[in-house]
Parts: sequence; C-alpha cells; structure tokens
Amino acid sequence: MTDMITWLNGVLDKREATARACVTGGRWHYSAGDTVGAWTLYDEHWSIASMTVYDTEAYNYRERMPAVRHPGYIDPDAIGRHAALNDPAQILADVAADRALLDLADQLDQSADCEAGPAAAQLWQTLAAKYATWPGYRPEWGSQ
Repeated sequence: MTDMITWLNGVLDKREATARACVTGGRWHYSAGDTVGAWTLYDEHWSIASMTVYDTEAYNYRERMPAVRHPGYIDPDAIGRHAALNDPAQILADVAADRALLDLADQLDQSADCEAGPAAAQLWQTLAAKYATWPGYRPEWGSQ
C-alpha cells in the first residue's frame, strides 16, 4: 500500500502544480457558434485558446484566410466544452477532495476498528483506479 499512497500523492502534486500554473483569475468559459469569439476558451479577462482547426492545405493565400475545416474525428466544440469543464479551479477542487479522501483512508487505517482497515484499502484502491491512465499506475492497485 505504501507504494500506491506515495504514487497517489505524486499524481495529486502534479495535478495541483499544473492547475496552479494555469490559473488565470476566473472560471473558464467556452463560446461556440458563429460569433466573433466562436470556438474560444476564455476567462473574465483573457482569451485562453481557440478551438478552431485549420486545414493548412486549403489556406486561401489570396485573401490570407485559413479554411476552417477539420476531419470528422476532431470536434472543436466538444474540445472547448471539455476544457471549460476542466478549468484549473475545478482541478484544484478535485485534488483537494482526493487529498481529503486520502486523509480519511489514513484515519481509517489507524483506527482500532478491525473493519476499518479493509475500508481504507478499498478507498486507496478506488482512488488509484481513478488515475489508472497515469504513468506508474499498477493494475493490481485497482478496486477489487
């Protein structure tokens, strides 16, 4: 269990550091449609990213306008909505909740109640499974 807990804390440290590096001062929003700011991820002060995908081979050099086309497997609107739902504030809240669950599991593990130990292990395994796509994850850590 010690390796798993150390790994989980490392994952949470990386998520927190990355989210803090992206904090822009407000919630992220996404605008889709045919407006000037279409397909734009933004906060209260800045445009963060454009989700427009350009076809470099269809660039209109005469008018210096890129062709806004994309292959069917890229959905700029879905990417924008996903990014807005996973803004730094949300990631920091997720990390705080996961750290609270790790603390709870630690308290359960140190409890005198003989049934608390297995509950702590199950909680650690469930948290580890949440990050199964991260480097260093071991399949045997998943929920049993």
